[in-house]
Amino acid sequence: MKCGILIIGSLYWDKENGRDDWRKRRLDTNASIPVRVPIYYGRKSASRGNTYTMTFRRNDPSGMAALVPCQREIETIEDLKDEVEALWKAEAPNSQSGTIGSGWGCVGALLGSDEAREALAEAWKIHFRTCRTEGLSVVDADGNLDISWPETTNGTPAELDVILATATKPITVPPRAHSVADAWLSQSGGYERYFLENVRHGIRTFDDGEIWQRIEKRAPRWLTSEDYAQAIQALRAEAAGHE
Repeated sequence: MKCGILIIGSLYWDKENGRDDWRKRRLDTNASIPVRVPIYYGRKSASRGNTYTMTFRRNDPSGMAALVPCQREIETIEDLKDEVEALWKAEAPNSQSGTIGSGWGCVGALLGSDEAREALAEAWKIHFRTCRTEGLSVVDADGNLDISWPETTNGTPAELDVILATATKPITVPPRAHSVADAWLSQSGGYERYFLENVRHGIRTFDDGEIWQRIEKRAPRWLTSEDYAQAIQALRAEAAGHE
């Protein structure tokens, strides 16, 4: 069975904390495809200067994420557990071996094919309940992602049997676009990179245009960084196209 990782943030592009090695060892990054998913900037991250990072929400596939196939196929629950644990280790490098989540996030699964459901559903539920006392965000108590199956840009369902993703804990009231922008504008630790690298790699939300409009109007010094030139060019081109 073919398995893939649905990536909605820095896991796709960050080279620190072993993530680059995880991508090289476990993912077929050359086969990555963009897919429509329900994502937004809704988790406030203390480790990123209280700026916002990406999280899922239900029934609003207005964002774009990266769906990256795993190098190995899934045959048994042990294979699935191996991919899940490797994914969580990439998310949380200091976590204990065998864990699949914490208070701020956890890994969930979408079983798309009849074969996957028949072979893995019950065993995955038992494993998840053994490792977790409850679900989180869009991951239910059985470890299932409560989102629609991702579709490609031409509207066809992604051709995989199993999809794994990390769901993070959002703040109670979704922030408005200007609040998301202001969080990046008010910090000085380089955390704006999260937004601009997401843009550069095609990980997008419905609010990106409004977020960008406020950022450009305030003209922070980091907009002149060559590291962000590609993302800024794309954002400006989009803004011009909507005028």
